[in-house]
Amino acid sequence: MCNSRDDTTTKIDRDECCDANATERGNGGVPDDWLDGPDVLDAELPADLRASLGRFVGRASVDTLGEWAMHVRRITPGRSIAVEQLCHADAETEHWGTAGGERYHFQCFYDAVVLAAIEDHPVDVHTESPGGGVVEARAVGSESLSVSPESAVFSFGIANDARERSGGEPTLEDGYAAICPYVKAFPDYDAYERWADHVPAATVALPLSGATDVANALVG
Repeated sequence: MCNSRDDTTTKIDRDECCDANATERGNGGVPDDWLDGPDVLDAELPADLRASLGRFVGRASVDTLGEWAMHVRRITPGRSIAVEQLCHADAETEHWGTAGGERYHFQCFYDAVVLAAIEDHPVDVHTESPGGGVVEARAVGSESLSVSPESAVFSFGIANDARERSGGEPTLEDGYAAICPYVKAFPDYDAYERWADHVPAATVALPLSGATDVANALVG
């Protein structure tokens, strides 16, 4: 189901539009590619990410993570992510979750967080950052996530060529191929920013401690 190819080490030159969106700073010096606060599902995404997500699903724009979760549920059988639809790996990976004594290895670390929302019981999450270093968390259902280090963040993004893959009518498999390589955990925002500057994708960063909000929206 999943595409394990990871283009995140590819050095590219962003076009003028994407470069401007990536480097612009908002009010108070807050980066435009940073989402925080109590309502991350309703916060407006950066312009390049809104446009890329929109093209992927055949729309002018997808403005928020809440709206994106709605589109994912529409292309998912049963309109909600199930355990068997997560991006499982056939071999051991650096991204895994342990629940009820069983370890699940994933192509994308975030699936371990989604697993906790689906099963509604604690999941211990382990992942490695693209720049090195271990990030760990304990997810309890869809409500709570404790993380180490506390400064950890995660990225959400979509490949620049995602529209070419989906034709505007994506399957769940298209979504995994275009998005999984750009959902990563990092020890802090600076580590995310160094990675984001060199990937062929539009991305945004969020506190890892708020990751359950998006997981809950995907499960529905």
